[in-house]
Amino acid sequence: MSLDQNIMQEHWQQQETQAPDWWELLVEGDYGDSRPRRGEIFLATILSIDERDIIVDIGGKQDGIIQERDLVNVPADYRESLEVAQRVPVRVITFNSEQGSVIVSLKQGLEHQDWLRAEELMESGEAIKTEISGINRGGVVANFGPLQGFIPNSHLTRIPRGTSGEQQLRMKEALIGQTVNVLVIEVDARRRRLILSERLAAVHQRAELLAEIHEGAIRTGVVSNIVDFGAFIDLGGVDGLLHISEISWDHVGHPSDSLSIGDQLEVYVLDVDRERERIALSRKRLLPDPWNTVTDDLQAGDITEGTVTHTTDFGAFVDIGSGVEGLAHVSEMPDGEESLAALKSNTPVKVKILHIDTHQRRVSLRIESDDPVAEDVEPDSSEDEPETLE
Repeated sequence: MSLDQNIMQEHWQQQETQAPDWWELLVEGDYGDSRPRRGEIFLATILSIDERDIIVDIGGKQDGIIQERDLVNVPADYRESLEVAQRVPVRVITFNSEQGSVIVSLKQGLEHQDWLRAEELMESGEAIKTEISGINRGGVVANFGPLQGFIPNSHLTRIPRGTSGEQQLRMKEALIGQTVNVLVIEVDARRRRLILSERLAAVHQRAELLAEIHEGAIRTGVVSNIVDFGAFIDLGGVDGLLHISEISWDHVGHPSDSLSIGDQLEVYVLDVDRERERIALSRKRLLPDPWNTVTDDLQAGDITEGTVTHTTDFGAFVDIGSGVEGLAHVSEMPDGEESLAALKSNTPVKVKILHIDTHQRRVSLRIESDDPVAEDVEPDSSEDEPETLE
């Protein structure tokens, strides 16, 4: 059974137990001894099921017959689930005077039920899931129970605005079989017109998510796009920005070095700007913080190995382990600006720890020369003395 048919069946079972007002309106008048009218809808009870037809009780001492040619147009999984004593919606088609029975249609009864459901959904603004089953020039066709809904091209979020021609056709063909969220925006049962919108459903979903998401929340999202400064994470209808500095405690040269489109990951919500509809995310906040592990083994005066991550006009940032960075000011380099100009990203260097500020989480460094001991050695004066002649 498809997702939409499951929803339809659950909806129908709920309506049976709650005796909704619209069914009271649906069954017109007191038909105890009068012949039901063509087009009337009844909530019938199944009396018997055989290979060719189904007999139902529509009340008023009247039996209805659901013929084989009607049953073949009912979804197979729903048809196979039918049982004696089950209640089903049927529409009166015609009368069989010879048998004294009424020909009814289960297919049209189910369709009428879904037209009513579509009107309810349009009034409530509730989003539903539906499967795309076909395409045409103007958009795509989507299942809505036994009905077919239409999503115009302009209401498809998965096809960028301005896309046309063969490219648009290929993109729509790729959507067949996919499940999408939609809002019902127009219902006209007489013209069999049911218009759906994926775009408005996305706007609705985005507003709901922005209203309930909060700073400090942990969410699971999917990488939807990667740019130089970070990655956009789809949180289920709204994208948040994972800045490159929040991807990992380790230095990340480019977001694509750590992430790929389609990756699923947990993120921490840093900030929510509802007015501007922006969400700031962090991944590294959910990873072990290496600060204490690295700095606990170091103290001022220690010399250690590091790797230059990037340089600025005033110095170089050096990774001294597990993403913990320290700053070597240009004044703390052997040849000042000349040394700074020679440094490149990923260059291994030897550094001395000058100061560790645990409160500010800052490490001050000095870049040592390749042979730091040589700087402190006095020239050998014996080499300048003249040789003594014997």
